[in-house]
Amino acid sequence: MPSREIEVVKGQMVVLQAWYSPSSDISQNTVIWHFTGNDSKQVINFSSGKVGHGQNEFTNRVGFSVTMPSANLSIYINNTQETDSGLYFCHVIVPGGHGISGELRLNVKVPPSPPLCSMMGNPVVKGNVTLSCKSSQGKPAPQYKWTRAAPSSEVFFSPMQNERHGTLRLSNLTKGMSGKYICRASNTAGTDSCSINLEVITPSNAGMIAAATLGSVVGLVAMMLILVFILKRRQDSEEEMANEIKEDAQAPKRVSWAKSNTGSDIVSKNGTLSSVATSPRSQDPPKFPYPYSPVSASDTGSVINAYQLRPGTACSLQGLPGYNIGGTPIRKHKRPPCANGGPPQILRSPAVGIPLKRTEGPQPQVPPPVTVSPQISSSTLTRMGAVAVMVPAQSQAGSLV
Repeated sequence: MPSREIEVVKGQMVVLQAWYSPSSDISQNTVIWHFTGNDSKQVINFSSGKVGHGQNEFTNRVGFSVTMPSANLSIYINNTQETDSGLYFCHVIVPGGHGISGELRLNVKVPPSPPLCSMMGNPVVKGNVTLSCKSSQGKPAPQYKWTRAAPSSEVFFSPMQNERHGTLRLSNLTKGMSGKYICRASNTAGTDSCSINLEVITPSNAGMIAAATLGSVVGLVAMMLILVFILKRRQDSEEEMANEIKEDAQAPKRVSWAKSNTGSDIVSKNGTLSSVATSPRSQDPPKFPYPYSPVSASDTGSVINAYQLRPGTACSLQGLPGYNIGGTPIRKHKRPPCANGGPPQILRSPAVGIPLKRTEGPQPQVPPPVTVSPQISSSTLTRMGAVAVMVPAQSQAGSLV
């Protein structure tokens, strides 16, 4: 083996040279190349006139440099990788004789990867900054050198520059130190570089830049808040408009016949409800010899008033239950209420000797009520044969339904 150590750049081809001087027929000899690195494995072999390869990462990348059998035992390795670095052993086995062997070391070098330039510190006048440069790959470890580009070319040395760690410290900055700074990473396999622009500013400029940045951020936030407020306001307005209740007409005031102590109601029945007549009533009830007091009309204006008259007084209501021929009140007759919860029904029964006719129009007004019959439960009135009568009601617009 002419060389005991060989170097190659990653990706390139390398030839591991080896030969020997045979003393017998070489066709019977066996040749084996073996690799020892992180682990041990066979690279290639020749035996019994055939070439064999191991099942590993060298497969399809390695071969003998000349046709075997031969005294030249050199092999080649294509597309070398960093993991190919290590010791290679060549063994020759001679049948019936002494075997021979040799070894060499292969070192696969890796050029530096493109470095990354960065800056730490505030580049203001009289300030300090540190420029950094670092490559992620490289074998052997790359060295770093910072320079200042033209037109103000400058080379830096230690202690300002650390070639091992790739840093450059600039102190007490001035406006004249602004410019382009270049870092070159290099090793025996290659070189690569990066650059950074340094702009030294005055403190006032720095404050203006900071204020402008802060103002931009605040303005953006304010615009977002205003937009959210407008959208919220519009949504609330739409909800209020949808919830508004439009009133076409106001509810009418209660009419006179629906108010207490202001009128009297007379309902005439001709198969169905025919009319309702109202008349004003005096505030002071009339005097009667009987100790009965009038009862005011209900607020609904639909309660039928019952009356008890003086003896011998003729009236169109003499046919109602509770009155005899002479008009003398009969207390045992009760006035039944309406079955649907309305006011009591007025029942008509013919009086003796006085024929009654069905009315076709409104009834004449009568004097205000003076007394009311005693209260009787609805169940008692039902058993007595009371019949329900429809009661007029008032709609929102004031009309009768």
